[in-house]
Amino acid sequence: MRIDHVIFATTDLEATAARLEAEYGLRAAGGGRHQGLGTGNRIVPLGGGYLEILAETDAEEAARSPLGRALASRIAQAGEGLMGWAVAVEDVAPVAERLVTEVSTIMRQGLSARLTGLAEAMATSFLPFFIARDPGIADPGAAGDAGGIEWIEVAGDRDRLAAWLGGAELPVRVVTGAPAVRAVGIGGRILQ
Repeated sequence: MRIDHVIFATTDLEATAARLEAEYGLRAAGGGRHQGLGTGNRIVPLGGGYLEILAETDAEEAARSPLGRALASRIAQAGEGLMGWAVAVEDVAPVAERLVTEVSTIMRQGLSARLTGLAEAMATSFLPFFIARDPGIADPGAAGDAGGIEWIEVAGDRDRLAAWLGGAELPVRVVTGAPAVRAVGIGGRILQ
């Protein structure tokens, strides 16, 4: 189990990608539209995890998906910024069984992965969802050279997060405050 990626909510994929490159030296490479979710992304590979820049692409479709609704809510309530995170696992089925969560599939231009805990994570942003890429699907974060995700800071219930992770030790800093993803350490830089 490891931190797979962190989601950055935006209203404009290209403008945010350009800003992250100018301000942090983080270059987006690839991405596309998620089938049936009303969202699209740009991927910033970090060489150990990635930053997913996420925006709405179809408002009607997004209103019918937990990810799309969470993205719209995040933008409406707090504007652009960090909104969620994912943990990579070999197989989501045992995690779904332990947490009693649904398993879903996410697809984008021939890439696919299984997810669990997505609805719960989007409703409670300090919790991650779990992802297992389908066989033959490469890790989008492996190719980068930004130093990887070193740590993530979240505000929320420390005990609930520990139970959600099943006792796994991850580089997560838990602080007090309203549930949120607060910051991520990337190769010696802090993105808030």
